[in-house]
Amino acid sequence: AFVPPLPTATSSVSTVNLPRGTPCPTSTDGQRKVSIHTSSPRQYSSLCQTPNSAMERGEMILASESDRLLNVAFSSLNPRDKYETVLTGLCAKIIDGGAANAKEGMVDPMRLMEEMNSGRIAAGPRGVIGLIDATALTSDAGIMSNVLSLVIKNGAILRYGSLQRNINQFPRSTSFAFGMNNQEQRLESLPPVPDDDRATEVSQAVIFSAVVASSIGVNVFSGLFGLEDLTFWTNLLLGVAITTVVVDNFFDAIVMGGSAVAKMNEDKLPDSAKKLNAPKKEEMPLGIGTGSVTGTVVRGMNRLLSDNTERDCQCEAAAVFAAYSLGLPCFAFQPNALEGAALVLESMGENSNDNDEFNLQSTMDSLASDAGLLKVLIWLMAPVAMELSKYPQLMSSEPREARGFLQRLADKSKNAQLAQ
Repeated sequence: AFVPPLPTATSSVSTVNLPRGTPCPTSTDGQRKVSIHTSSPRQYSSLCQTPNSAMERGEMILASESDRLLNVAFSSLNPRDKYETVLTGLCAKIIDGGAANAKEGMVDPMRLMEEMNSGRIAAGPRGVIGLIDATALTSDAGIMSNVLSLVIKNGAILRYGSLQRNINQFPRSTSFAFGMNNQEQRLESLPPVPDDDRATEVSQAVIFSAVVASSIGVNVFSGLFGLEDLTFWTNLLLGVAITTVVVDNFFDAIVMGGSAVAKMNEDKLPDSAKKLNAPKKEEMPLGIGTGSVTGTVVRGMNRLLSDNTERDCQCEAAAVFAAYSLGLPCFAFQPNALEGAALVLESMGENSNDNDEFNLQSTMDSLASDAGLLKVLIWLMAPVAMELSKYPQLMSSEPREARGFLQRLADKSKNAQLAQ
């Protein structure tokens, strides 16, 4: 018997009334059926009239052919494109849903990746990018490690963890050479960790700005409030403050500019002036000219007034590259001590999720070793190294995160010993 095609869930169905007695072909079993394919309401996609039903009363079901076109288009794709389309769609759904249901939503993409690995179907760039973005919403290093393992097995990424072998371990030897052991020699050869006291810099910049603004305010509004007697002192304060800042931080530029002007007008200068030499920084009182007096004010003003997005992106890119090439399953663009300590503890299994009902996590390699700690420290200091290679002052990176990371681990170890 002829069986009409059933509309799928994506079909659009509508009904129209036909006059009674409309002729229909009759199948071998005596039931009247007709199959008419169409793409508009004026045409018929399928019609089935059976006795004692709405069909016999003259109603016709019209179905859109969009589902048929979708099936034809999807079936024309090769297996890799099919998996790529489905994987991208699943990950986009997770990203649109937010972090609340991200872990539950990762079940299907991860199973799909396992199926692709078993079928030796390589994932494309769009699918891998969507998968990693969706995994980052879980904020779970164990799940990220599992996903990256699946992608590595798939062959979609090749350089994850490729620089691990280039890490120079701390020497274990205690042999001495020239009075120092190997560890001391290595540490002496390294550049020092830059000092950074941004809290002091910002606070001094704010105080300096407040003093200057107050002095200017008194000069402007002194006539309204009868404060003319204070204008002498406010002008004196402004002059001394601005002159000190300029001379202390731009001493070399002032000396070079003055020397150039003196040479250009050497024939006009008296003999006594020609014999004068510019003072040196070391001879200036109170260390003025070296930036030690008001340098923190200038650096603080730079922090308050500067906004360099390109600089921030360069530091974030350095952190991402370091983590990716060292094989760290982390996803913080701006590394910090808390993220680093949590990553080490999770690799030891202390912060693992006991309620992993979907079995999404995988066992990470422990970072509680010399090599593991070096990886995390390199990740934390990568933005600092990038910024120092391009700029004289640290603005976007934070060199104190590495020390804070070690301090957190030390506190955790001390608390564990006390608990025992």
